Amino acid sequence: MATTPVQAPRPRSQSTVRTSYVVPTPSAAAVARLRALRLGWGGVRYGLLALYMALCLYPFLWMVATSLRSSRSVFSSGLSLWVDAPQWQNYQDIWDAANIPRAATNTVIITAVCMAATILTTSMSAYALTRSDFPGRKFVMVALLTTFLVPGEMLIIPTFYVNRSLNLIGDWKSVVAVILVMTAGAQVFNIYLLISHFQTLPAELFDAAAVDGESYFGAYRRIAFPLIRPALATISLLTFMGVWNAYLVPLVYLSQVPDYQTLTIALIQYSKQFQTLYHVMAAGAVVTLVPVVLVFVFLQRYFIRGLTEGATKG
Repeated sequence: MATTPVQAPRPRSQSTVRTSYVVPTPSAAAVARLRALRLGWGGVRYGLLALYMALCLYPFLWMVATSLRSSRSVFSSGLSLWVDAPQWQNYQDIWDAANIPRAATNTVIITAVCMAATILTTSMSAYALTRSDFPGRKFVMVALLTTFLVPGEMLIIPTFYVNRSLNLIGDWKSVVAVILVMTAGAQVFNIYLLISHFQTLPAELFDAAAVDGESYFGAYRRIAFPLIRPALATISLLTFMGVWNAYLVPLVYLSQVPDYQTLTIALIQYSKQFQTLYHVMAAGAVVTLVPVVLVFVFLQRYFIRGLTEGATKG
């Protein structure tokens, strides 16, 4: 005869004791002290930002003020930004003496070609290093990274001999040499910046493009390239600022060809002809710097966006 096992009675669940806590309400004096503390720290932060902004803007404002002074008042005015009698003739003098229109045209042509060449070469290189798994890929990336350890000044003489062997010295050929050197010097940082942006693009986009019959280059031109516009704007701005303000490379190749000199070289050559007129040179520096400031103001949001979008993947 089978026996049915008897289950032991379950212990009764003990009632849970709930303890209620009363959150004390801060007094009006404590709230006022907290608000005053927050306002105080906020005032300190904004004060430091205002001080930093003043330190950054003061040299530019002093240069503008100097460009409107006479030769006698340049040293007597000291650090003052006030101009008693603005001398607008200084801008006319530097405009005619340094041939600013011709130098500006040369600078615009060199800068535009360098920007286009840099965007094309760096974007294609970064796309290949991101989407392709060819033998030696890691070695290429490490080799590119190690070039950061070589100062650009050390490459001036080797690149000059290379361009001379290619018969790129003299007249308009020196402009080609400047474009080649400036474009090559802006490769590594831009390539790594674009690699970080290409890595954020989902692989499904390229898989779907391959299924639809899109070629490798077609996926780059129609899919990848349009999706990294903020990074391209950042590269364009950095290249523009670097080439527009370049001094050493144009000095090496363009100092002996007056018809093809850039703005920076034209101003330096003008200062060597006669006694240095600091107020006239300041006027030339203002004319040279204004386009850079305007371009940076209009592209500032794209510049920040291009630097931060590739920081996170996914």
